Amino acid sequence: KCGELQDRIEEIETKASRPGRLAGSGDREAREHTNLFTAWMRNPRHPEANRKLAEFEMNAKSVTIASAEGGGHAVPEEIGRQIREFQLKYSPVRSLVRVTQAGTSDIKRLIDIGGAESGWRSETGTVTETNTPQLREIAPTGGEIYAYPKASNWSLEDVFFNVEDWLVRSVAKAFAKDEGAAVVSGNGTNKPTGMLNTTPVTTADDATVKRAAAAYQYILSGDNSPASVDADALRDLVYTLNSAYRAGASWAMNSNTVAQVSKLKDTTNQYLWQQSLAAGQPSTLLGFPVSVLEDMPDPVGGAFAVAFGNFDEGYELIDRTDIRITLDQVTTPGMTKFYVRKRVYGHVMNNDAIKFLKLL
Repeated sequence: KCGELQDRIEEIETKASRPGRLAGSGDREAREHTNLFTAWMRNPRHPEANRKLAEFEMNAKSVTIASAEGGGHAVPEEIGRQIREFQLKYSPVRSLVRVTQAGTSDIKRLIDIGGAESGWRSETGTVTETNTPQLREIAPTGGEIYAYPKASNWSLEDVFFNVEDWLVRSVAKAFAKDEGAAVVSGNGTNKPTGMLNTTPVTTADDATVKRAAAAYQYILSGDNSPASVDADALRDLVYTLNSAYRAGASWAMNSNTVAQVSKLKDTTNQYLWQQSLAAGQPSTLLGFPVSVLEDMPDPVGGAFAVAFGNFDEGYELIDRTDIRITLDQVTTPGMTKFYVRKRVYGHVMNNDAIKFLKLL
């Protein structure tokens, strides 16, 4: 009884200090996984540390490993969650687009490019067959994203060195940088296919001849002396987007474009840009939130410098595997390298849901 009570007290204390952890036996397993994993990182040469971690991953119900390719160990969910949280700090792309999980490498998506039609009839009227929706099959592209930080063996042996926090921050920065670039302009070779990989076109959503599946629509802005973002064009971009997507819409641009756009005023000399007054809340432009994606193009002639739309509808990022890690203590004497990786895919999902502004 005393032992059970002590376990229960430990569970409550852990949940209070680290919200979001799993409850019950799953929480104890998650905590044990993190402890074994951290002990292994500090002393991977110790055969007992490696054996205990391998046995735990094989038997624990709370550990799910989508793929063991390349060996190594699964990163505990607690550490994986911290990596994802820090990724959002370094790049907002994962909070902007749709993020899903896939259990197979044979990933396919069926995209509705026509939409179903409807009709009207009276109580006794006949039913006329309507057009069938057009479906296009898309195979998202992707590859393995990895980080390869290293630490000295002396630092790993120092009990005051927080190896977990160091690993989380190092990996999150690397993943955020590469994922942000891939979502914007990835070429689809061993990485996601980005939003701008297929050049946007002027073809409207309701045109008879549809745009290519991965091509968004753009409108023009400003003049070329010098290239600039025009306030009226921003308003036009908002209303070029179908009203069905405006409810969840936001802007995306890099810091150089923000510096230009934030100075724009309307005819009453009021700024279109409203700076956020609360920490953690985005600034707004014409009433819609702004995400700063540094991988968006700079505001120069010919650039698609501004995006506006419902990114959750318009682009999908797919996690194929859990994060895995392998340690290398051979190639650089005195140092331990941490090879951390996972497989990620991405593709344009609905090319009506996002619009771009092209500068003259």
